[in-house]
Amino acid sequence: MDKLKDHMLLGVFIGALVPVSAYFILVAILGLVSEDSPLRDSTMQVIALFINFPLFRTFLTKYKKDRLGRGMLLSTFLFAIWYIVSHEMLVF
Repeated sequence: MDKLKDHMLLGVFIGALVPVSAYFILVAILGLVSEDSPLRDSTMQVIALFINFPLFRTFLTKYKKDRLGRGMLLSTFLFAIWYIVSHEMLVF
């Protein structure tokens, strides 16, 4: 991991790739286990979003990749805003 560049754009890419792939893996595993998914789609999206945080913490504390962590945080915030808007949780 030390050879991984400390670049914000790379962090945005990793921060977007991890939750999306985690969501599709979760959907595939739950599809294999049962026909009816025991979890709602919104619950699986939140689980996929929270998978970013241990990886984010590792990059910041263990590897001292601050810019990469900022990029991951940016993409996580963008996903969270998308989640709130798409599920109509923000009412004015």
